[in-house]
Order: sequence, then structure tokens, then C-alpha cells
Amino acid sequence: MNKNPALTIYKHEAENFINSCFEIKVLANDCSFSEAPVWNTEGYYLFSDIPTNVIYKIAPQHKKEIYINESGCTHPDTGPLSGQIGSNGLAYDNNNVLLICQHGNGAVAKYSGKEVHPFINVFNGRRFNSPNDIVVHENGTIFFSDPPYGLKDQQLSLRVAQPIAGLYAYKNGQTHLIFDKFQYPNGVCLSIDGNTLYCCSSKPFEKEIHMFDAHTFASKDIFCHENSDGIKFDRAGNLWLCAKEGIVVLNSSGERLAKIELPSIPTNCCWGGAKKSDLLITARENIFFLHQVLK
Repeated sequence: MNKNPALTIYKHEAENFINSCFEIKVLANDCSFSEAPVWNTEGYYLFSDIPTNVIYKIAPQHKKEIYINESGCTHPDTGPLSGQIGSNGLAYDNNNVLLICQHGNGAVAKYSGKEVHPFINVFNGRRFNSPNDIVVHENGTIFFSDPPYGLKDQQLSLRVAQPIAGLYAYKNGQTHLIFDKFQYPNGVCLSIDGNTLYCCSSKPFEKEIHMFDAHTFASKDIFCHENSDGIKFDRAGNLWLCAKEGIVVLNSSGERLAKIELPSIPTNCCWGGAKKSDLLITARENIFFLHQVLK
């Protein structure tokens, strides 16, 4: 097969880990606003469709099916909220329990397999704005971002929720605010060795990806000046960004290695498959699947 025309190589080192002959398959094209995919080792993916307040299950060769209804908002009082009331970020904890970022409820919830239960829902006596993205450290610490996208006009509301948009860590039963300099904190992910937390914003006026010590929560440095929605590391330590121009791949120095253009703007992505070499991408109405994009 020939190189996929959607792939642009900026540096030859990208050819060491990207299989340039990958295919882009469309698994679904009828979502409202898809986000936050996560791989389940039983052989399928979950993702959120935020406006419809549903988590879907999907797998290659299968149509999407409802996995959880009312996944992000379980109350009728949507007046203080935007149209983005549903769930967003999804992650499995170290006990393989699904964690759910809930816009409408302003919380992080747990899914028992039968019911969704409140988990992290209050900080300083107030609900969260609209937890957006989430990642779990191997030591059990849960990191999540909390922008105001789920609130009315996508603006902070002191009457409703937190006075700031924050990046949080939940450890040993306590919630810690570790960063409040982004107005719209978004994607979060951990380095391969688990020592560094990364957080970004998709807003052009805060075009930075910040790094934090994943153990002490101290700010370390600015990794690079890029915008992104979701962010994920591959097994070789390269950072994959869901940017407006497509999937952008950076090396460990923050330099652009490659770009994959897509028919719609990606919101988030996750690795899956037996070798974690497949990439599932949520992109507004679409769900894209890149089979064996990693060598």
C-alpha cells in the first residue's frame, strides 16, 4: 500500500514509529458532538456524545450502541447550563471501574456496571463547573480538568459552580487544585513513566501545554506552544494532539513530527487493540478508526 495522503511527515524520525500506510475508517457519522474515547480490554471502545447525554459503545465492524443513558446530567434543572450537558472525559481506574466526567452534574462519577454513582462532586463547598478530561495514575491519583464549557454561555458562574477553571488532583480521598491559570483547561495525560502530567487548552489565547510533577503536583515548565483538545502519548513517548488542523504528533522536545488531516476536527483520541497500535478518534459527528497506525 502507498502512504496515506492524509499524513504529512515533518521529520524523518516519525517514520520509525508511524505506519504510513494506515487506513482511516469511519465507524460512525451521526453523533452530535463526540468526545472522550476509552478502550476496554474486552475489545470495544466507549465514547461520550455530550449534547445527547449518552455514553456509547462501539467496535470496528459494529455499529454504535447505547451504553449509559443520562451519563452526564441526571437532574431537570438545565437552566444554568449550556447545551453541553452530558458526559465528557472517560477513564478506567486501577480497579477497572469507569470514571465519568459529568458536565451537567458538575462532578466526576463512577459506573458500577449497573448504575452511575457520585464520586468527586464538591470542592470548597461548591460543585465543579463541567469536568472535561481525566486520567488515572498507576498510584491511584485521579487528575481532571474543569473548564466552564458545560455552563451557560460557557462562562464561569459564581452562583452555580467554582469561581475558577481549574486542574485538579484527587488523592487519598482529598481533592487538590493544582493549576488555575487556564481559563479553559482541557486535555490531560500522563507521560509514559508516570512522572509528568500534561495539560493543554484549545483556546488560541492560551496556546500552551503545561507540565506538572505527577507526584508533588508542582508546576514544572511549559512543554510547547500548541493548542489541543484531547492529548495522548504513544508507547514511544510522542505526544498526539487533537488540534483544529487534525492530529498533530510531537516528539519529546515538543517539535512537530507529523500531522494527520481528517474530514472533521478531532476532539479526543485513545489507543486500543491488542498491541495498543490502533487509534480511535472522536471528531464532532464522526468516529474515526486508524488501524495499526503505529508500527
